[in-house]
Amino acid sequence: MEADFSLTIANDLIIRVSFDRPCIVRLLDETALSTEEDGTTEGLVPYNFAYEVEGSRFAAPHSTAWKVMQGGMRHFLFVTDPTCLDVLSAAWPSLTLMTSAGEQR
Repeated sequence: MEADFSLTIANDLIIRVSFDRPCIVRLLDETALSTEEDGTTEGLVPYNFAYEVEGSRFAAPHSTAWKVMQGGMRHFLFVTDPTCLDVLSAAWPSLTLMTSAGEQR
């Protein structure tokens, strides 16, 4: 799974987030829906982009069998304005700085 996020501080740069294992993904166009869903803003830091989340309502209802087959699962949250991407995966994300032309920086 790959997702590209533009940087508001540099129009020609993007951050590519990729996972090399299966993922369950949720994309919200309202940041507040995901970041406020669990009733806490603990750990949210201004101008940060990526988080690992523990005990979220998003992760809880998904198949226990899938979680076991994947060898564990982590919930990652990528927050931009106004988009929020939630990812459940056993893999750690890889982040790459790219130009808008697709060249790695």
